[in-house]
Amino acid sequence: MRTPKIRSLAMLLALAGTVVSAGAQDPRPGARLDPASLAAINAMVGSAKAQGIPVGPLHDKVNEGVAAGADGPHIVTAVRILSMDLASAYKALGSRATVDEIKAAAYAMHAGVPAVELGKLKHQSGLRRSLSLPFTVLADIISRGVPVRTAANAIRSLVGAGAKDKDISDFQRNVKVDIEQGAPPAAAAETRAQGAGKPDKSDKPEKPDQNDQNNR
Repeated sequence: MRTPKIRSLAMLLALAGTVVSAGAQDPRPGARLDPASLAAINAMVGSAKAQGIPVGPLHDKVNEGVAAGADGPHIVTAVRILSMDLASAYKALGSRATVDEIKAAAYAMHAGVPAVELGKLKHQSGLRRSLSLPFTVLADIISRGVPVRTAANAIRSLVGAGAKDKDISDFQRNVKVDIEQGAPPAAAAETRAQGAGKPDKSDKPEKPDQNDQNNR
């Protein structure tokens, strides 16, 4: 979930990609970005824009850092890491990817998923569906201990089977519950991926009784 923006200093980056003056200040003591940090952030935003990489996620990262009270150098480091991940995600997914897909892919990469794996998933789905949720779930279950390869295989199988967003959200929730109840993360992901999107047998309509058919 994104941290709410703090107007006094959180709006460091204007929509055009420029940074507000260093004199802006958060009401909390010490919550200030130094000129060098502002200049570094401004340069990274400008570079991203020049490459066609969405800069919104970089704005959000700055806002999150400011809201958390991080100092300038730490925010610069976080923005630099994210900008590199966004660049790799953009290259892997291509120009057809949406901003949300690129952002979600960047976080999945930061969790350890190879860019080539994300590119394959995008190629597999084409324009049929957004992969922002699958990429987000991929990063989430990895953070819960599911091995990268196992997590990627599970998401690939779900996307390949035509699973809807609801199915993938249910998969994420079930994996979380299984792990919290003591199941090995890899086993939880593999088992839940096999059952995701399949109709519950109890929901299937019963076959009409043969005697009833004969009496009609």
